[in-house]
Amino acid sequence: MIKENFLTGEYVIFSTERAKKPQALKKQILNSNDDCPFCLKNETLKKNIIYENFNKEIIIIENKYPIIKKSNDFFGIHQVIIDTKSHQKKLQDFSDEHMFYLMKTIKDNFNIFYNEKKLRYVQFFKNEGFTAGASQPHSHWQILGLPILPKKQQKIVQAFKNFENETGKCYFCNLNFSKFLIEENDDFIAICPEDSLYFYEISIIPKNHILSIRYLDDLKLKNLGKILRNSIKRLNLLFENLNYNICLFNALRKIDEYHFFFQIIPRLNNVGGYEFSTGMFVNSIFPELASKNLKKIII
Repeated sequence: MIKENFLTGEYVIFSTERAKKPQALKKQILNSNDDCPFCLKNETLKKNIIYENFNKEIIIIENKYPIIKKSNDFFGIHQVIIDTKSHQKKLQDFSDEHMFYLMKTIKDNFNIFYNEKKLRYVQFFKNEGFTAGASQPHSHWQILGLPILPKKQQKIVQAFKNFENETGKCYFCNLNFSKFLIEENDDFIAICPEDSLYFYEISIIPKNHILSIRYLDDLKLKNLGKILRNSIKRLNLLFENLNYNICLFNALRKIDEYHFFFQIIPRLNNVGGYEFSTGMFVNSIFPELASKNLKKIII
């Protein structure tokens, strides 16, 4: 079966036979490091803190090796959110309170970036594990502010606009997610999207039409933190030593047709020559089954 992803226009082939392919190579697991640059015992780290929450559990520093930085030619910002002072703790271990402060940190700093008029797009993302692109085992996120709107984001914005122009409704608000539901609370749902590009991909979507995380009150931030943590916990109970990415898709400026969401991408299948050469994806599990397997996990 071939499906086109509604928001990005990318194609995915659902091929369950691929799940049977033997894996000769094991994932590389990053070990503890006594000289971790993200631990608070690091004196250089302490000098470079630009944000910290009230109990110093979550801090932000400038990225030492930025993808982009402030300059007259091409203005950008690249920062790191160190989301725990514990070297061993992972997101699935965080308490409800810890997750609330993490979501509040993301919201507060998005507001700071929002007021920087030279920026057209801000990307919050988390790389967890070697195969997900992490260079340090200490749990962290990254913030990247860009002076351009990337092509993928342009396509997503246009897809939302086109759907609303044609139907008078928001794409997410109009969908029935019942077959793909993993978990829900008063404000958010966790689903395996019908057009998932990735194996066991999860989307966290507000139930109400909300353009951006900057519009969430404290109660909604708490519910967002819980369902995001629970989704990662479910994946980790299903797959040992899981590597994954989390991406926040969020409108920087006011776009009435947008509906913000988090995407969780487990790094369980390698992207190879076929994907690179065609721009198409191969998913070896149907989203209905993936959501069913995740939903039945007791957390």
